[in-house]
Amino acid sequence: MTWFTSWLLSGLVLLMNSGPALAQTFFRRPPTKVSIHNPSSTEGQRNRTTISVRVPEDAGAELERLVLSQLTSLDQWTWGPKNPEVYLGEYSLRRRGEPGLGEATMSQTDDELSIRFDPAIQPGQQANVVFRGFNPDADIYQWATELIPAGSEPIASDGPTLRVSIFRNDNFR
Repeated sequence: MTWFTSWLLSGLVLLMNSGPALAQTFFRRPPTKVSIHNPSSTEGQRNRTTISVRVPEDAGAELERLVLSQLTSLDQWTWGPKNPEVYLGEYSLRRRGEPGLGEATMSQTDDELSIRFDPAIQPGQQANVVFRGFNPDADIYQWATELIPAGSEPIASDGPTLRVSIFRNDNFR
């Protein structure tokens, strides 16, 4: 019995002297309702691509960043030259967002888009990020999503795969 007690106490002393615990931020329930809307599905047309993400009420953290990594495709998606507009609430085809609530940056290889929300999206809210550009050539475009919480040393969560189909312009056949 004394052997077991001394073994247990030595383990407790080791735990107490192992230094401060790392404070990492993570989602208890990650956002999984992420969607992409593109009302224009013909190549070369102006588009108003909107990415919607709903943060669950019991997420346990705010959403600071959303990262889209384009999956294999011949062409890269063009998000447009300006920073996106962001609005909160349900998706609406014609609703305008506010500039400055989200900042988008592209990777050097143009295959990864990072959207940073300022302020971070609170649990229970839905953010809609509106880009204006032109549709690329006909193809199926797909992105893997990653959601990053606000806080120190965040642990990213994988989200769903997003998909947009762009069709050929048949007016000239």
